[in-house]
Amino acid sequence: MGGVLVDVHREQAISAFKAIGVTDADSLIDSYHHKGIFLDIENGSIDTDTFCRLLSEHAGKPLSRHDIEQAWRSIVSDPPPYKLNYLTELRKTHTLFLLSNNNPILMDSWAFTGKFSAGGHPVMHYFDKLYLSYQMKCTKPDTIIFEKMILDSGIKPSESLFIDDGIHNIKTADRLGFQTFLATNGADWRQDISHLLMLRTQ
Repeated sequence: MGGVLVDVHREQAISAFKAIGVTDADSLIDSYHHKGIFLDIENGSIDTDTFCRLLSEHAGKPLSRHDIEQAWRSIVSDPPPYKLNYLTELRKTHTLFLLSNNNPILMDSWAFTGKFSAGGHPVMHYFDKLYLSYQMKCTKPDTIIFEKMILDSGIKPSESLFIDDGIHNIKTADRLGFQTFLATNGADWRQDISHLLMLRTQ
């Protein structure tokens, strides 16, 4: 999701977490693979309540759930309508899955709600199924999260196109036989994807 469907703003998130008292946020927040308790919540090792408690302890002061949600929200921008419209059209002829390193705070407070899109639709409106790291108890680029998705969905990697903005995630997908496309954070990839899908179906 991040870096492909929505733009990722690492520096903005670091500033937001520092503002609420997480002074070392720059060492914990990464565009592709967080560290410490930020990674723990993404891989499902801890839940939302535990994260909020541990983050408060880490900051040395009580942090409100609202402030934590807002800080997390700052890491991504709203998805551009043109990308959502493209996915809607693409689903008429293709099956779409979302495989994302993500956390329940951002998903529950934003992506799973009507606040996700200008049309009032949650993220699941645009995909056939979501595969989220915190629910699967593993994260990209580890092979196991791809293998779990493949097993559950029944897809054939050689017949599937994997899009990601992280080179290590792309390398794992390549090893597993996926067709791949490395997206650039913030870029309009519609023409590239349409071209790849046209070539693949010829």
